[in-house]
Amino acid sequence: MKKILGFLCFTAVICCFPSCQDMLNVDSDRYVTVDKNGLNSANDSISSVLGLLTGMQKIGERYFLFGEMRGDLLNTTNYTPADIRSLSDFTVSDTSAYANPRDYYAIINNCNYFISRTSDSISPLKDENAVAHAIRAWTYMQVAFNWGKVYYITDPLLSVEDAEKDYPIYDISQTVDALIADLEPYAEALYPNYGDVYGIQSQLLFIPVKVLLGDLYLWRGSSTADYEKAATYYSEYIDRDLNTSAPILQPSLWWSYNNFLLQNFDKSIPSDTWYNVISATSSNWELISAIEMAQTPDQGITYRLPYEYKYYAMSNVITTLWDSQNYLLHYVSGALSTDYYTLGDLRKAGNIMGYGQPQYFINDGTNSYPILEKFSYFNIMLYRYSLILLRYAEAVNRAGKPNTAFAVLKYGLDPVTLADSTRIPKAELADAPYITVFDKQRYTNPNNTKGTGIHMHGCGDSAFDRYYVLGGVDAAPPATFSDTIQWVENAICDELALETSFEGNRFQDLMRIAMRRNDPSFLAKHIAAKHDTDYARVYNLLMDEKNWFLPEKK
Repeated sequence: MKKILGFLCFTAVICCFPSCQDMLNVDSDRYVTVDKNGLNSANDSISSVLGLLTGMQKIGERYFLFGEMRGDLLNTTNYTPADIRSLSDFTVSDTSAYANPRDYYAIINNCNYFISRTSDSISPLKDENAVAHAIRAWTYMQVAFNWGKVYYITDPLLSVEDAEKDYPIYDISQTVDALIADLEPYAEALYPNYGDVYGIQSQLLFIPVKVLLGDLYLWRGSSTADYEKAATYYSEYIDRDLNTSAPILQPSLWWSYNNFLLQNFDKSIPSDTWYNVISATSSNWELISAIEMAQTPDQGITYRLPYEYKYYAMSNVITTLWDSQNYLLHYVSGALSTDYYTLGDLRKAGNIMGYGQPQYFINDGTNSYPILEKFSYFNIMLYRYSLILLRYAEAVNRAGKPNTAFAVLKYGLDPVTLADSTRIPKAELADAPYITVFDKQRYTNPNNTKGTGIHMHGCGDSAFDRYYVLGGVDAAPPATFSDTIQWVENAICDELALETSFEGNRFQDLMRIAMRRNDPSFLAKHIAAKHDTDYARVYNLLMDEKNWFLPEKK
């Protein structure tokens, strides 16, 4: 670690840019002296903040790989390189490049420097100061979740002497506590607006403080109050006035009535608006935050996944989960309605490029793999609305309101659902402004009076699905209230897979739930399930929590 900290003293403290057009084409390792980078005028804002964002480009690909290759939804192929395969197999060595957190600490050090120079309440960069706090917190979270500990440093390292000091080492719990204390003063901060940066609004490249605070309280989860606090931050962010359209729109894939009559799903293409929300592009109305990458090396740091389709394949876990879902068409004609059921979540089709056409398959000599649609984009999505709603549901459930949490999946939260006591008992709404905030007309989709539940994105009219009910229909209902909460949490975990697969979140989602339950087998059995020929080794390895984390580079 001393070597890493020493290195930081001789890399850029803050990168300077002549203009925002140079964001993706800058030598981010050049040395910048403190005297030449005083950060004392508004003219410094764009260049300095974009310098921090350029640092995030260096870890963008790892965000995806650490979250998905170590999870249960993405598998390797015969083409997968050994270093990436080691992530999936949990065999990363302490000499691997993936064991080195240096680039993360470089971002943290640059944020520390920026914060130290812009903390004055009269600083022209006070809004940018909040941006830097959020970037630093998110980066610390990645270090903690991937290595299990952080060297918590809030002052910039500007000399070898600084690097030689002893700094506290925090585990995940201590890191979460420290970051909550650091971020809460900035919960209401307004971010600057620099316009478009290569076609994406600059504010979509920043990480909202309230979203981070929601995540942190969800991870801490030491009490009902923590979960209520998480739900409050998530709901306040969703309800903000900056963008009133995103919560209303319902991205989905659906079969038409004629397709159901033909029963020719293998040759039919479902209607699809869901594809709009699975990429970090300006056309994604659900996008909250992204890391913008260069499309070509001459522009800066590129994201290699669009050129490396053959390295990755859907696991048997996610294909089985998609295939086992019910799809319901609730067809209404006049005063009569008819329910048409078939198997299969259409988000599977949405994740496959070309809807399974032969030219979109990769053959490695043994197996044939469809190309995954989410790998066809050049930017890395960190947050979108559906992810926030699912984490909101996770928090509300653990706050003791499982009916509300399940309603997020089945119906969506809107005035109709909140008024229906068969969906949400009135007792769950009492003293819960983080739920009643959705009792507004703007949350009612004017084009779809059936609701906007997350499960509807790929499973049709879930609000009318007699099989998709709290507690299930095929087995005895949960025996206790605690069992009910765990049943709903399992449903949310499945929905996180169905909706947000291959977006970089999966390993952390599994780890958070396993740690909350104090049950390493929850994570172990999920991930071992994709290793069908190596189940016992992976399961036994992951029953020891120390093996959940990357080794620290020697």
